[in-house]
Amino acid sequence: MSKKQMLIVDDNHGLREALRTVFEDDFDLAFASSGEEALGVSEHRRPQVVLMDYQMPGLDGVQTMQLLREQTPESRVIVMSAYDDHQRVAAAMRSGASDFVGKPFDIREIKSLVERAAATSDQSLPSKKPSNVPKTIKPKVLITQQEVDAMIDQTLRTACLN
Repeated sequence: MSKKQMLIVDDNHGLREALRTVFEDDFDLAFASSGEEALGVSEHRRPQVVLMDYQMPGLDGVQTMQLLREQTPESRVIVMSAYDDHQRVAAAMRSGASDFVGKPFDIREIKSLVERAAATSDQSLPSKKPSNVPKTIKPKVLITQQEVDAMIDQTLRTACLN
């Protein structure tokens, strides 16, 4: 049985590499550093799962997801963001995200979300959008580069132990 296709879209190279380490054994991975690049990759790869940053230069995650939904409606998109506030979560979910995860994230949590998305991806669209937007969300501030580096280090250490 061949591996499922997964596209990881984030403008942070270090995070893309950390996520490679986490998912390379279970998925055939493709990477993009922008929304525009993701659309080109998706057209040829048709990923079952897309793990995408919310805020990127050029097309942001929501704009990219809307275009991806037209291109590959069977793809399940999980949006990641350092801003875990109600407005961003709601915008992502309204645009068709399967899930939303705040950065920094727990490796077990993101693996669980990706596995669930992969299990539900098929050639048909879901009959209704999931309604898993939390009722109360405490806004987080943008994480610093130091926090991103620490998260990448933690991700790599956790991935190497598993």
